[in-house]
Amino acid sequence: MARHQVTITMRPPGFVEKLWYWSLGLRPPLACGRPKHWEAWVRLLPQSWTRIHEKFAHEHGFFWLPCVLCTRPYGGHQSAGRIPDPEYGPGSGRSVGICPHCTRHGRHIELDDEDCPTL
Repeated sequence: MARHQVTITMRPPGFVEKLWYWSLGLRPPLACGRPKHWEAWVRLLPQSWTRIHEKFAHEHGFFWLPCVLCTRPYGGHQSAGRIPDPEYGPGSGRSVGICPHCTRHGRHIELDDEDCPTL
């Protein structure tokens, strides 16, 4: 069995990341990982520019799937808000990402302490 180690360096969000969270109406996190390539700038493009977003997602290894709420396609580089996983329900500690459009319209849920799994 092979063992792999992944190191993610966390840092305070930069100007572009803060713009992204501000455009979604979300409070930026205290720390985040460094965005891949041009991810930070590309996700600021309007969501209606789906061809550019789809091409970027495929070229850089991000998913391209329909949103579980509105069925609009969006890419992993655009992941925004989250909702509890419908299969497991609230309190399971599992969540599903939703598109930027649904996040902007307040369909996301800020996870409480009770939604996080306990060890």
